[in-house]
Amino acid sequence: MKIFITKWIAAILLTMPLSIFADDVEDVMEVIEAYGDLEGDLVAQAELMHPDRVYITQGMRQTNESLNMRNQIATREAQEALNGGKTEFVTTIEDVDISIHGDVAIASFVRWWNVYPANKAPVLGAPTWVSLVLIKEGSDWLIKHTHQSPVRGG
Repeated sequence: MKIFITKWIAAILLTMPLSIFADDVEDVMEVIEAYGDLEGDLVAQAELMHPDRVYITQGMRQTNESLNMRNQIATREAQEALNGGKTEFVTTIEDVDISIHGDVAIASFVRWWNVYPANKAPVLGAPTWVSLVLIKEGSDWLIKHTHQSPVRGG
């Protein structure tokens, strides 16, 4: 009986981290999906970011998250004013790979947009590789680092 109890306790202890890990992967996936879904609402999307996020895209590295988001929002608002209305984004995210290392998650995926600007023809955005580093603060995962680069054909 003692051996059975020992094996039973060992089995519980071995499976507990796996269930915690699975929950973290699901939580990180929810952040990734929200990151895509909120492309049309940059103010809401900014809530997913850590205050000192580093953002690398198009050969530029931006380390002032507050200024970065102000610029992105101002640019979007100016574009929408020129187009005469709100731009709709439909984001596709595929080939997601997530690894968890304690309170740090690393995610990589390919993303592209179908963009529907007001009063203009729709545009299909080029596929982009996105890498995110997320950190867990309390029960929330926040994006700490974003790196984007174009997918190259071969």
